[in-house]
Amino acid sequence: MSDLIPQLRRTVPALLDDAGEDAVQRVLEFFTAEIRNQNTREAYARAVRQFFDWAERRGLTLETIEPMHVAAYVEADDRSASTVKQHLSAIRRLFDWLVTRQVLSSNPAAPVRPPKLVVEEGKTPVFTAEETRELLDSIVDRQDVGRLRDRALIGVMVFTFARVSAVAGLDVQDYYRAGHRWTLHLQEKGGKRRDVPVHHKAKEYLDDYLDAAEIRDEKNAPLFQSLDRSRELTGNRLESDSVLQMVKRRAEDAGFDPDQVCCHTFRGTGITTYLENGGKLETAQHIAGHASATTTKLYDRRNRNIEQEEIERIRI
Repeated sequence: MSDLIPQLRRTVPALLDDAGEDAVQRVLEFFTAEIRNQNTREAYARAVRQFFDWAERRGLTLETIEPMHVAAYVEADDRSASTVKQHLSAIRRLFDWLVTRQVLSSNPAAPVRPPKLVVEEGKTPVFTAEETRELLDSIVDRQDVGRLRDRALIGVMVFTFARVSAVAGLDVQDYYRAGHRWTLHLQEKGGKRRDVPVHHKAKEYLDDYLDAAEIRDEKNAPLFQSLDRSRELTGNRLESDSVLQMVKRRAEDAGFDPDQVCCHTFRGTGITTYLENGGKLETAQHIAGHASATTTKLYDRRNRNIEQEEIERIRI
């Protein structure tokens, strides 16, 4: 946090800087005290900076921005509806904060309606069950701890529907036995923690990796660790960005297009496969840690899985 404040201070838009030190301090408070998630903070900072740079080019000041200006900004934005909605949300929340801190008397973004957004299915590419098995089987090499690590990591993402940040954040002690079953203790975004029973295939992958890594007794160590040049574990946590690079590399090695694969692919793959095999949407929502079943539905690609044989019925 001590490094964050100077960093944010250097990136405050000139329009806000011109509004005075009190306004700047309230803006810094918003991004440090109100916005706690790092990814949200970065996304909101980009949105706020872009809006105020736009306003400054039009000769506006913090006090002279009105609803029609915010509406004009939204109207001129030709990006996707979801991006515009996120940007408007960031602008609106910042203005709300400035109103409650008595920097402004009213929120000029409050009356502005966001673009209509109808999303029935997410954009994240998913694999079929057969493709997922093909990928996982292509990774295995019992003499290579790195390959065993990668197979276990991807397996955990598939069988727990977990986000990559939650999987990368696991420690050895988060994989534990509870009675007769093994469990993973995951920490998701927003500070949510959940315990997920370990699928037998995921357990097989984890046990193979831990046996090769010899870190079972290092309870406080990161479960998934980076490798040094000798392909030995470093003891340091494998970061989410490195996981993405690994996923793309493993996909390409298995003959898949790396541009069509990301870490979220395995979240969507797990949810879709679960539902295809008779799983309940409400249970999938619970496993995935979604607040709403509507979010879970975005990962359901059952309607996309048209068999090649059906397409071949189009005989021309």
